[in-house]
Amino acid sequence: MSLLDILARRMLKLPKTALHSVSVRRDIKVRMPDGAQLLTDHYFPKDVDKPPVVLVRSPYGKSGFMSASMARPFAERGFQVVLQCCRGTGGSSGVFDPHHDERADGLATLDWIKSQVWYGGAIVTYGLSYLGYTQWAVAREAGPEVKAMAMQVTVSSFARMTYAGDSLMLENALSWTKMVTSMKRPWFMLRMLVNMLLRIEPIRKAQWNHLPLDTLDVKVVGERVPFWQDWMRRSSAEDPWWKPMDFGVGIADVTKPITMIAGWYDIFAPWQLADFQALQEAGRSVRITIGPWRHTDRGIGQEGVQDALDWFHTHLSGSPSVSHPKPVRLFVIGADEWRFFDAWPPREAKYLRVFLQPAFGLSDRPAPDSPADIYRYDPDDPTPSVGGPALTAKPHAVDNRALEARSDVLSFTGGPMPVDVDVIGPISAELHVSSSAQSADFFVRLCDVDPTGVSRNVCDGLQRVRLIPGGTPQLILIQLWPTAYRFKPGHRMRVQISSGAFPRWARNLGGGEELGPASEGHAAQQFIYHDAAHPSSILLPTMGGGGT
Repeated sequence: MSLLDILARRMLKLPKTALHSVSVRRDIKVRMPDGAQLLTDHYFPKDVDKPPVVLVRSPYGKSGFMSASMARPFAERGFQVVLQCCRGTGGSSGVFDPHHDERADGLATLDWIKSQVWYGGAIVTYGLSYLGYTQWAVAREAGPEVKAMAMQVTVSSFARMTYAGDSLMLENALSWTKMVTSMKRPWFMLRMLVNMLLRIEPIRKAQWNHLPLDTLDVKVVGERVPFWQDWMRRSSAEDPWWKPMDFGVGIADVTKPITMIAGWYDIFAPWQLADFQALQEAGRSVRITIGPWRHTDRGIGQEGVQDALDWFHTHLSGSPSVSHPKPVRLFVIGADEWRFFDAWPPREAKYLRVFLQPAFGLSDRPAPDSPADIYRYDPDDPTPSVGGPALTAKPHAVDNRALEARSDVLSFTGGPMPVDVDVIGPISAELHVSSSAQSADFFVRLCDVDPTGVSRNVCDGLQRVRLIPGGTPQLILIQLWPTAYRFKPGHRMRVQISSGAFPRWARNLGGGEELGPASEGHAAQQFIYHDAAHPSSILLPTMGGGGT
């Protein structure tokens, strides 16, 4: 056992049990129908005859940390593990074209497993992020031999996250592009881990400002990246180009038992919870754990392996789970406690509509007639992203007071909470807006202001809008990240409104041009209405007493 294996075992905090000795067959070339050969490692416990197989398909290689955290923990506990490098990665032949080949390659790999002399009749699947997407790619068509799936911080359609709110999530897209194109370089995984531990940003601040976006790959990566160019030629998750890679279509037909791990500050949270909800409403066997985590937090790995072992045991042996008595297990931030619910969204929640008021107040009553609030958005000095979900290791919940002091940010604040108020569920905002620009983004953030005045972000969302000419107010809907959060007595709710969160989202240049080639910015006057005819508001799923 290597030092990395020992560190991974401690990091994952797995219970101390009798562990099996493990052997590995490395660099097996699994041939795909088109002739591509995918490098695959086969882990197996030495003293168990034909145990169940855990399939893990990854674009991030299969040695070092991947082996220590994804393969050995299961093999040591009596499973075989097939750890495979996706096409064009980690020595596998072919070209890595994200999302395009995972269905065909995954199904071919399942057929290969079933043809092996060591196969005993049962397969399960495991993995987080893109490794979860490779599971979604085969979920509908995998045969009865696949008994269960365990997915962490992932989604059935990457398009929905790429263009969240019909705007490019630039920081995630570019950071991931740089990461996967750097994998072929020496010591990639070590450098990535060091960057995460030391919170070193892989992309320089000045590079984010580069325009047009369809040349940003050359600026940052040093070469033209075909899949980046594909993304720059689209501007919406609804583009037909994405349809063959959208495994959320027909998700109700997926019959495999699925367990999920999600994070309130994860980049996939809204869409992963939508996947869960769709499966649950279809009557499928599915459960989810949602913790106070970012995409790269250690807690996801710890929960993920333990959750998967429990789920696999349940569906391979028929024994009921003792750790998950209800389908939804979630952590309430602020209350610092885990709760169980029968469904998502929780049926117990009561929805409270909170209205924007004149003089930057909040109330559960519609505002009286009052003039619109106005701010100027300048894409040459874009409103910065501060905290919130990100693929990088940035802090997620931070003090927002410097951001709120900017002239391009409006802050509406309620009164002190008299009692605990828990907000648990999906959150949305309805704004009546207009703009002097042809196109504008509207960013809404819910914050918790403590008695000392520190304002910390709870959740947020953004929507890109084509404006009605002539300054006519129009109603827009903005979906925020879901949350489970306690506002304590004496704390106040705050709703921020601005027109960007850069570089988390790409700047809206205001001219209505196509995403990739646009390069000229247009400053704009943005109008937020809150009168009797235009009641702008935010809708909150609440539990407990209190008000704004």
